[in-house]
Amino acid sequence: MFILQQKDHPKFKRKGDDLFYEHSLFLTEALCGFQFVLTHLDNSQLLIKSNPGEVVKPDQFKAMNNEGMVMYQRPFMRQKIYIYFTVDFPDSLAPEQ
Repeated sequence: MFILQQKDHPKFKRKGDDLFYEHSLFLTEALCGFQFVLTHLDNSQLLIKSNPGEVVKPDQFKAMNNEGMVMYQRPFMRQKIYIYFTVDFPDSLAPEQ
């Protein structure tokens, strides 16, 4: 008999076969677009970017199929990864901004 113990990860959280990842955006990125590289648990890299004209709201999720945990007894199939966005608002803006 095997007993597996799951460790907490600083960036990823697991819920079933789905993964959750939190990422902070600056206000300009949330309004004007963003892209960043997410390093996955297996060290593969995913390019995450917004669609043209897309505005990201605080506490919004973006789901990506086939990028979550490997499915039980289906080693070539994966569930979803959800990216949870927080938006860093500035404390103040200069008049010209």
